[in-house]
Amino acid sequence: MAFFEHNIEIPNENTFKSIIKVIGVGGGGSNAVKHMHLMEIKGADLIICNTDAQALASNPVKNKLQLGTELTKGLGAGTDPEQGRQAAIESKDKIEELLLGGTEMLFITAGMGGGTGTGAAPEIAKIAKAKGILTVAVVTAPYSWEGTDKINSAYQGIAELKTTCDTVLVVLNDNLLEVYKNLKRREAFAKADDVLANAVKSVVDVIAKPGEVNTDFMDVKKVLTDAGQAMMSSAGGKGDERALKAISSALQSPLLNSQDIAGAKRILVTVATSEDYDLEMTEQIVITDYITKQIGQAPAMFKLGFSVDEKLGDELYLTVIAAGFESNEEIPIPVIIPPDDKKNKKETKTEEVVTEVTKTESKEEVTEAEVIEIVSEVTEEKFFDPSLIYKPEDDSLRLRKMIDAFCQRMPQESDLEAPAYARYKVPLVDISKIPAEDLIENPL
Repeated sequence: MAFFEHNIEIPNENTFKSIIKVIGVGGGGSNAVKHMHLMEIKGADLIICNTDAQALASNPVKNKLQLGTELTKGLGAGTDPEQGRQAAIESKDKIEELLLGGTEMLFITAGMGGGTGTGAAPEIAKIAKAKGILTVAVVTAPYSWEGTDKINSAYQGIAELKTTCDTVLVVLNDNLLEVYKNLKRREAFAKADDVLANAVKSVVDVIAKPGEVNTDFMDVKKVLTDAGQAMMSSAGGKGDERALKAISSALQSPLLNSQDIAGAKRILVTVATSEDYDLEMTEQIVITDYITKQIGQAPAMFKLGFSVDEKLGDELYLTVIAAGFESNEEIPIPVIIPPDDKKNKKETKTEEVVTEVTKTESKEEVTEAEVIEIVSEVTEEKFFDPSLIYKPEDDSLRLRKMIDAFCQRMPQESDLEAPAYARYKVPLVDISKIPAEDLIENPL
């Protein structure tokens, strides 16, 4: 490795031995790859790219590339994605050198919302795709408390990645809070790195670990090529019903955004056990049946692979990759609700209007229609809730929830034989027994 005025370059291409490469871009991506390095992930070459020379020098990952040496002078992109993009364009030739040596698959990890990761990651993906490399981005979206500017920047970067990658997997940092509610700030970012690392590890293990039923790179390629939305997760189970524990944990984990695999067309599952605690056929059926039930139908492709890992003991550990969804739902943007000054103003206005009505009544009579009109207008403003504004991007998720809720309470044929008012326990009243004056005041 050579250091020339902080211009950090990677070793010779012969250093790389795997067909899989993982490139961490920017501070967040580099930290995730550092985490993979400390986990001693086997079967993939780890690389970090950054515009910050100091951050590169302090990272223990061996293979490094400083982006945009002339543009940024090693001082970083200053949270400006355009600087990150231009830095990657300046370093295009060096990025292409990274991908030599038989690279078939590239993982790009980055934290979206900053300068280098947001701007450079799509450019690196574009270079890889042009070379015919299977390109998968695994990125994080900011915590909602990081501010609207960073969130907007992040989703612009994610949108660009979707046009340059085969598959984009987005980890919502806010989802970490569902599992780790009492994290300190530094621990929260460390957990995000851990999720990125495990998402990549799950795919590397599929290809790199030898198994009796071979799950090779082409199986992974079939699942992930032009997959768009994808779900990747790993989990283990011990003791009774270990297979059910593992598969349910993998598919229900809130750490990965794509929890719901309903409608997936392509499924790849690898199961690892020790020889003494080999997978039983009944356990295999539990896994396949659980996945099929979650999808809602038999997938077009369902590939199972098995491997032996003596370190597992009595544990069953599996990895699930689901892709080929019928509809690619937009990643939900974290909601930030600023102080509602307008609401306070509306409440003040309500008091003023009521005061005016009172003063007017003291001078002259106010008709009932005028009072109703004033109160109606004030009430609408006072209770206006911005969160109830219709948002078209919510449609697909809302419809899916409605369908699921309907299916869960689908009436039986015997239920339909009873009148609707009986099924829903609606009381009936003999209209002849209702006083005429009540019907006039409260028409049906």
